[in-house]
Amino acid sequence: MRRESPPSFLWLALALVLPLAVLVAVAGHGMQAQLKAARAEAREEAERLAPLLADSLTRELEAGMATISTYQDPPLPGAPSELDAVLDGSDPTALEELRDNPDAGLSPAGLPRRALAALRLQVIDRSRQSKQSITDLLIRDAPSSLTAIALERLPAMEVDRAKWRETEELRRLAKQSRNPDGEWIDRGNRLSFVRPGDGRLSHVSIERATWAESENRRGLPPWAFAHVFRSASEWPVLATAPIGLGTGLVLGISPLNNGSLIEAPIRRQQRWTAAILTTAVAVAAIALFFIHRTLRRERQLNEMKSQFVASVSHELRAPVASIRLMADALEEGKLAPETAKEFHRLIAREGARLSTLVGNVLDHARIEQGRRVWKMEATDLAALTADTLRVMQPLAAEKQIALSSRLDPVEAAVDAGAIQQALVNLLDNAIKFSPPSSAVSVTLSIHENRRTCELRVSDEGPGVPRAEQSRIFERFYRPGDELRRETQGTGIGLSLVKSIAEAHRGTIAVESEPGRGSIFILRIPLGA
Repeated sequence: MRRESPPSFLWLALALVLPLAVLVAVAGHGMQAQLKAARAEAREEAERLAPLLADSLTRELEAGMATISTYQDPPLPGAPSELDAVLDGSDPTALEELRDNPDAGLSPAGLPRRALAALRLQVIDRSRQSKQSITDLLIRDAPSSLTAIALERLPAMEVDRAKWRETEELRRLAKQSRNPDGEWIDRGNRLSFVRPGDGRLSHVSIERATWAESENRRGLPPWAFAHVFRSASEWPVLATAPIGLGTGLVLGISPLNNGSLIEAPIRRQQRWTAAILTTAVAVAAIALFFIHRTLRRERQLNEMKSQFVASVSHELRAPVASIRLMADALEEGKLAPETAKEFHRLIAREGARLSTLVGNVLDHARIEQGRRVWKMEATDLAALTADTLRVMQPLAAEKQIALSSRLDPVEAAVDAGAIQQALVNLLDNAIKFSPPSSAVSVTLSIHENRRTCELRVSDEGPGVPRAEQSRIFERFYRPGDELRRETQGTGIGLSLVKSIAEAHRGTIAVESEPGRGSIFILRIPLGA
C-alpha cells in the first residue's frame, strides 16, 4: 500500500494564519465602525440636550435679573425745592422722611437729596439709621459721584466697597453698550448681561466655573460637560444652542477629555479583543511550531525507516545468498573436505548473523508495542559477560581484533537474555567499526555509589562526532554517510540497547571523540 506523505507545512500554516488574518481585519474594521457609531450617538445626544439646557438657563437668567440706578457724572443740577431747606436744618424726623422719599430728586448741586439727607442724619444722630442701611442707599437706591467718597469716610465694610465697584463697572459697561435690547460682555471668568434703561439698568451675570459645576449635575451624560461662550469655545464642541436673553451668548456641550470617555467602553472592548486575538495568534504560532517539529520529525522517521528497510533487505539478502550458494556447492559433493568444512563454518556464522538480526527486529517491535516480558532474576553479570565475549570471539578473530576484559564480581536482578542481547549489540558495533588489528575491551565494575554497576565497551574505531552523540540511540538512526557506506547495519541495535537499559531503570551513554574511538557505558541498578 502506498504511504501517504504528511501534508505540507506551508498549507497547514496558511490554513491557520489566513483565518486569523481575516479575523483580525474584520475585528479592526468592526471596532472602527463601533467608534464612529459611538461618536455619532454622542453628537445626537448633545444636539438633543443643548436646546433644553439653553432654555433652562434662559429662564434662570431672566428670573435672576437685577436692576440698579444710574446717575449722571459729572452731575447735572436739579431744580431748587423746599426740600433743600430740610437738608440745611437739624430736624431728624424731617431728614428721615426725606431720606426715605423715592421722589426726592436731585439737589441744585446734582446730588441725590436722599443720599444728602442720610449723610446729614449720620452727622446729627447716628442712632436713627444703621450702617448697612446707609451703605445700601448710597450704593443701590441713590448712587452718585458722592458715594465713593462717602464709603471711604464711613465705617463701611470691604464687601460694600466691592459691591460699589461692581455696580460702577456695570454702569460703565452699560454706557458702552449700543444694543438697547442688552448685550453680553465677557469679563474673564464672568459673563455679564447689561441692558440700559431710563435711569436704571438691568443686569445678570454668570460665573463660568460655578455655573458649569452646577449645570453639569443636571442629567448630562458622564462623558459631557456644558459651558457658555460668546465667540469661540476653547474646547471641541459637539452641539450648541443660543441663549434667549440678549444676543451673542451660546451654550455648548463638549466631550470630556477630548472624547476619551465616549470611546472608553469601545476602547475597553478593543483591548479585550486585541488580547483574545493576540492569544489566538500566540496559540497558533505555538501550534505551528509543534506541527512543524512533528512534521519534520515524521519526515526524518520516514527517511530512517526507508533506510532501515533497505538495510534489513540488504542484511538478509547477502547472507541468504551466501548460504544458498554454499549449500548448493555442498549438495553437489564435489568440494574438498577442507573447503566443505569451511563452508559449514560460514553457513553457521551467517545463520547466527541472520538469527541475531531477526531477533533484534522482533525484540525492537515487541518493546515498542509493550509486549516484551522482562524476566528479572539474580544474575552473575561477570559470568554472563564472559560467556558473551566467548560468543563474539570468532567475529573479532575474523578482523584480527583482540578482545580483552576486566570483570569484577557483580550480581544484580536483571533479565539475563536482554542484558546479553545488549552486550552483543555493543560488541558487534565495536567490532564492526574498529579497524583490523585493533583492540576492544570490556570492563565490568560496581559504581562508586555502590548502587549501580557499569559495563563499559571500548573500541579504537573512528569515534562519534559530538553533534551525533545525542542521536545515535534513536531508532533507525545511523551516523555519517561514509560510515553507512563502509559498514552494515539496520540502525536499531543501539536503540534496542537503550530500551533494554531503560527497562532496567538504567542508562546508556557514549564518550567519544572523532579519531580516538568510543566508550559505551551501560549502567544498571544492582536492585533492578
